[in-house]
Amino acid sequence: MDLGTDLRNAREHAGLSLQDLAARTRIPQRTLRAIEDNDFDNVPPGIFARSFIRTYAQEVGVDPAEAVAQYRSMTEPVVEPSDEPEPEVVEQRIPWRSYVRELSEFGQRWGYALIAVALLIGLIGVNRYGSEDGQPEAVAAEPAPRIEPPADSPTPVATTGGGIQIAMRAQAPCWVRAVVDGQMAFARLMQPGETETLSGQRDITIRVGDPAALSYSINGRSGQPLGSAKQAVTVRFDTSGQATRVS
Repeated sequence: MDLGTDLRNAREHAGLSLQDLAARTRIPQRTLRAIEDNDFDNVPPGIFARSFIRTYAQEVGVDPAEAVAQYRSMTEPVVEPSDEPEPEVVEQRIPWRSYVRELSEFGQRWGYALIAVALLIGLIGVNRYGSEDGQPEAVAAEPAPRIEPPADSPTPVATTGGGIQIAMRAQAPCWVRAVVDGQMAFARLMQPGETETLSGQRDITIRVGDPAALSYSINGRSGQPLGSAKQAVTVRFDTSGQATRVS
């Protein structure tokens, strides 16, 4: 059988409707139906499709790894082996050469160059001291005057930019979507014991499918529970660490 048929049979055997499964997994019914119909063009691609299939399989008692492997075999192109023989690798032996003579010549050239530089520096010094005998002594330059700020000018204050860091840990399978400073960070099913750390300069918004399955800390301090079990919630955290529910 194909993946969609296997999952549908497992769901029906478990006595679940598509509506029941959508409520448990937080996956839209149209996406679940597309998976059962093997209509993967209507399923979000890449990591989202694999996460949906893994969640579906786990909920109906099918091995998630086997389900994802079957999905890959149905969607990823198969690379046909080439009939052409692989080119024979010929080991090239580099003959030994003696570089002693070349190094010696190289050292001699550098030696001549250093001697020439030393002679040039000596000639410049002689000309300099000779010219100073007939010229007046140079006057040392005075230091530039220091400009003091006006008495009524404000004193500058050093500033540092604020930030926020959230460390999350899944206690049970939990769907999480995170947006950092307005940019999507990730959206996937976190497995038990899996962790994620997010850092932002303005705010971090997370959508949690099962608040009871996720623990977190804000800037190193443990956070309060986000909500009730199995009740999806969206929360925004600002740089002060304050949490705000988003409808």
